Amino acid sequence: SSSGIAATLLPGGRTAHSRFKIPINVEADSFCSISKQSNLAKLIRETTSIIWDEAPMTNRYALEALDRSLKDILDCNAPFGGKIMILGGDFRQVLPVVPKGTKAQMINACIVKSHLWPITKVLHLRQNMRSLQDPNFAEYLMRIGDGENSIQKLIRDTFPHLESHTWDASYMVKRAILTPKNEDVQKLNDIIINHFLGEERHLLSFDEVEGDTHNLYQQEYLHSITPGGFPPHNLKVKKGAPLMLLRNIDPKAGLCNGTRLLCRGFFMNMLDVEILTGHNAGKRSFLPRIKHKTTESAGLPFVLIRKQFPVKLSFAITINKSQGQTIPNVGIYLPRHVFGHGQLYVALSRGVSQASTKILIKEGKLEGEDGNFTKNIVFKEILLSQNQVFPLLIYNYDGFRLILDTDIQKLKFFSFFFIYSQIKMQGDPPVI
Repeated sequence: SSSGIAATLLPGGRTAHSRFKIPINVEADSFCSISKQSNLAKLIRETTSIIWDEAPMTNRYALEALDRSLKDILDCNAPFGGKIMILGGDFRQVLPVVPKGTKAQMINACIVKSHLWPITKVLHLRQNMRSLQDPNFAEYLMRIGDGENSIQKLIRDTFPHLESHTWDASYMVKRAILTPKNEDVQKLNDIIINHFLGEERHLLSFDEVEGDTHNLYQQEYLHSITPGGFPPHNLKVKKGAPLMLLRNIDPKAGLCNGTRLLCRGFFMNMLDVEILTGHNAGKRSFLPRIKHKTTESAGLPFVLIRKQFPVKLSFAITINKSQGQTIPNVGIYLPRHVFGHGQLYVALSRGVSQASTKILIKEGKLEGEDGNFTKNIVFKEILLSQNQVFPLLIYNYDGFRLILDTDIQKLKFFSFFFIYSQIKMQGDPPVI
């Protein structure tokens, strides 16, 4: 799979980068670090097919690197060395991350722009399995939207009677608040942990700059930095609080990047955790402090090394981290519009019904309009490349009205996933 959390949903699943040793900073001419004499090469030779889930969120260079490597290992110039490659995924969901990339760069990073795509046969899965108990929810996902009045109410609705569910793994695994940016994840987690009963422990990291023998950077400054994928300097935890793993520690044991955990205990150099998701749910493990190093994509003028437990609180998580998960009781916090393709769809489709999906929109007003609005960003170039188009429709459903952008109306069609949409809530109904 392209993500650690999605890999844990498959028996024996691994991330593609881990399984095939794809470079972290993959480029147009990259190869996988697989020796022809290695055990992995032997396994590949014995394999008849490869299943790669959540493929649309991977950079096309990663797929092309695997293609080149398999051709070399198998001494065969057929695509992927003659192996059957099965790619799964939904182009409505998030695309490859291109740090500070333009729309054109993000589109160019997609697998549909690869030279391998024209030889790919596309099959469509039509049934939304997550929404079987609420058939109207699949339609609701496309109409999005609602206004809410406070963060506290969103927290109460997503985590009702939180103080009564300390240590309750079945309660925690069914709930999370999703939001686009890490800064808002941190804000929500700080609020919720204060409502959580129990002794709070502050676990501090050791930070340094690689090669900084003269201590040019103040510790206070280094402590204030939390690059993407890093644990915070000050990790606040309580027994029974939900956590998210930030590194691939032991994929076979279910400890992958994105795995949700429950804190069962803490020590100076060890965390006692219970796995909440995947086939290893219920198993206990001990996590040590490990070193985290930034890469060029962090945008820092130096390499930051942080020794800290590879986890953070997961009452709230980013929308991108939620992809691949089912969250029966999901809250969605939008202090501002989503910033990436497919993010709104991913957030809304984590839930199982309209009744159990709560949404708080902060910047939801449009001049001359009543109600609350938010944008749904979808790159039509990606969806239209799938030839998935249907007649233009305007829906009315339970007080929601879909308003399509005028440029899209001129096209006279839209993708099943919607190219650009706004949702208007008419009247002042209760929170949904």
